[in-house]
Amino acid sequence: MTALTWGMLRQLTETPAGPGDEGAVRDLIARWIQPHVQALRIDALGNLIAEKKGVVAAPMHIAVAAHMDEVALFITEIDEEGFLHMASSGGVNARTLLGKSVQVGSDRLPGVIGWLPPHHAKNSDEFTKTPDVNDLVVDIGADDAKAAKAKVKPGQRMIFDTPLRLLGPLQSLNDDDPLPAQGRISGKAFDDRMGCATLMSLLLDDALPVDITAVFTVQEEIGLRGALAAGLGLQPDVVIALEGTVCDDLPGSRHEKRFPTTRLGDGPALTQRDGMVVVHPPLLQHFLRVAAAYHIPTQFKRPNIGGTDAAGFARWLGMPTGIISTPCRYIHGPAAVAELSDFHAGVALLRASLPELASALASHSHP
Repeated sequence: MTALTWGMLRQLTETPAGPGDEGAVRDLIARWIQPHVQALRIDALGNLIAEKKGVVAAPMHIAVAAHMDEVALFITEIDEEGFLHMASSGGVNARTLLGKSVQVGSDRLPGVIGWLPPHHAKNSDEFTKTPDVNDLVVDIGADDAKAAKAKVKPGQRMIFDTPLRLLGPLQSLNDDDPLPAQGRISGKAFDDRMGCATLMSLLLDDALPVDITAVFTVQEEIGLRGALAAGLGLQPDVVIALEGTVCDDLPGSRHEKRFPTTRLGDGPALTQRDGMVVVHPPLLQHFLRVAAAYHIPTQFKRPNIGGTDAAGFARWLGMPTGIISTPCRYIHGPAAVAELSDFHAGVALLRASLPELASALASHSHP
């Protein structure tokens, strides 16, 4: 079995891929998985679809999906002073942006998101005001509009400039090193490059239990568009969506009783329902049985919030769908934090769930 390496995860997370501009990440994934799959193609919308043969043929068509795109910003105009004005592509909160570094356009030009410093606040309201994304500008070091327009143009995307790092005790990792079994990492685009990494780990396994169709989707962050296109084209019998999901296990008020969405270190998160879809109950129960049998830690994603590609397959196309997620702090921001033991447990749960998936669904009546 070929293992996912630190260098693969580093490139996977650091490469820019805003909604509709997933080509660079798609090319990376395709190059890595091509020797391990029997068929590989790109559909008209840009989804990367791979067919992987298992040790035995699956009695039903199983699709496993993860989205390649990340939340992004894009240039709306260039003003006379050479500053770039912007809007968001996906759910970006302006509170996370002030003073952050970005890469602009296909040349990955360095830029900094600008905002007046607190020293200039005229009153307390102005000091505490949260700006809108379109109130902010990006400084690329241009003296004027002419200098800026020589480098960039409206419509180009801007992505957070955040390297992948291993947190905690000092430890250097080479690109060829396998991922550590545990430890916390920080980087950008964990939603959903952690899901992509999980799916890649499955495809790199040349002793996969059963056949699967792997779908690396596009444009999830702006309406699940890739999942809808892939679902219509593939018509699978069951879909497992892989995500990097909300983790908010952070300190609150001293007297506040909190129930975090997920917690780092408690294993992959299983969804019963979110803001858009109810997970297929027999599939969820199958995940729980497998986790118990193989002593794989899991947790439930608590509040019914958010949405994933699962809704594209289930809500609109009527396909039985389940969700396995890696908890990630600070998603949709410039840097996220995840625990590698959660990631590895998610890979183990996904793989162990495949052999009996068809019989588990067939033995349960539909709700």
